[in-house]
Amino acid sequence: MQQEEISLKDLWKLFTKHAFKIFSLILLGIILAIAFMILFVTPNYRSTAQLLVNQSEERMGQSPIQYSELQANSQLINTYRDIITGDSVLNRVSDDANKAYSVGDLKDAITVEQSPNSQAFYVSVQLESPQAAQNVLYNVITVFEETVSDIYGGEDTNIFILSPASFNPNRVSPSLPIYSIIGALMGLAIAILIILLSEISDTTVKDDEFMASLGMNDLGHIYQLSSKEVKSSRIASSKSQKRTRKKV
Repeated sequence: MQQEEISLKDLWKLFTKHAFKIFSLILLGIILAIAFMILFVTPNYRSTAQLLVNQSEERMGQSPIQYSELQANSQLINTYRDIITGDSVLNRVSDDANKAYSVGDLKDAITVEQSPNSQAFYVSVQLESPQAAQNVLYNVITVFEETVSDIYGGEDTNIFILSPASFNPNRVSPSLPIYSIIGALMGLAIAILIILLSEISDTTVKDDEFMASLGMNDLGHIYQLSSKEVKSSRIASSKSQKRTRKKV
């Protein structure tokens, strides 16, 4: 059995043959993806604040800060992350927001990220409006500071707010480019699937090369008239018949 191979030339012919269909489905996929994003996906906005962990006031100014103290302050951020996302803080934040957000919703909305090898860390809140994100983040920081003060008594550590909760009117999700790319890829995949199915199901003989690949010889061609040629031939035949009848 002879194995058929598809060359780049064949792929290019296939692409040019179905180019309009491919680009149409890609464009349709992009339009549908953007429409889905606008109609069904809730936009999210982010507010971010930057905080700094420092040594206690009693320790400040007495001697240079040791490397071990910097490391301890840096590692303390992991504890602060657990406090910020803990039920004790989030229950109070939920109460301040009149239960508009549950503790689970707040845990999903809050992220705490530490700068590499730094005592500074970022707290972010992502919600459905920029004002809500800013207000919730402000409450989170306020309750967090009070909780840390209750735990450590305000003697061992200090928390400084380097930048307060920001107001960002630009949405962070959904992303228009990402949805456009997803729609284009889906349209391309559907186009390729349709083209493959149509080519596989097409069993007509297209050219002499196809017959040669099957080990068959071309004995001749049957010329097929176009619709215009058929119409003109019928008119000519009708006129000749009328002339014949007149002679008779």
